[in-house]
Amino acid sequence: MISRHGLGKAAAIYFTHIWTQRLEGELKPGGKLSIYYDPHRMPLAPNYLFGTPDQPITVHVKFSENGPVHDKVLWSPAGILRHVDKDPTGYGSMLFQDFVIPADAEELVVWFDYRSSDGQVHYDSDYGRNFRFRFLTRDVRVHPVPPSENESARQLRLAVNPRATHVSVRYRVLEKGVPSHVREAPLTDTGARDSEGHRIWLLPNSVLPSGAPVFFDLAYHLNGHTYVDDNGGQHFRKA
Repeated sequence: MISRHGLGKAAAIYFTHIWTQRLEGELKPGGKLSIYYDPHRMPLAPNYLFGTPDQPITVHVKFSENGPVHDKVLWSPAGILRHVDKDPTGYGSMLFQDFVIPADAEELVVWFDYRSSDGQVHYDSDYGRNFRFRFLTRDVRVHPVPPSENESARQLRLAVNPRATHVSVRYRVLEKGVPSHVREAPLTDTGARDSEGHRIWLLPNSVLPSGAPVFFDLAYHLNGHTYVDDNGGQHFRKA
């Protein structure tokens, strides 16, 4: 039921003009990270020209809450453009920067600023909270069913970061080709831990509906923030 999309691929995060943030690939310490940013998220000056260095957009990155800030000016791989491809998926004309994630990174914190031609600075920072990304494959893993237990009696068994709370699934049921509204079901903390100290959380077999495809994401609360693992935008699936 848990099949991860993009494992082993370098991470890329797309900040689109429709105010979505999508992670593709595997975000992990020691890995590479590409950031793609649509400048139309900012209140651009009337004379803004896509990719111009005269009105820079800067990305700011931290790899821990109290770590140093790494600043880089975004640039246009396609050069300065008068006509842009404004794509809501992030695959059109985008500004770009890349980073190498330190091996001791704890998380990824990102925000942006834009300096217009009149010197005014605008921020894109999730309303001052900053955009935060966890290393999901390190925080959440499928935990195998012990040989002593009946596999059919357990729908979902996860080993989750020991500091995480309120682990849940957010799911939609596909009925007659139409997805239902989003529902949420909590997992139960068993009190057990795996060999690395992760807590074991369970979702009973009866919770997710049967007889129709179910698409779901994993959500958990950590350090005052809620993180959602949507499998690189592909979602997880229960047939």
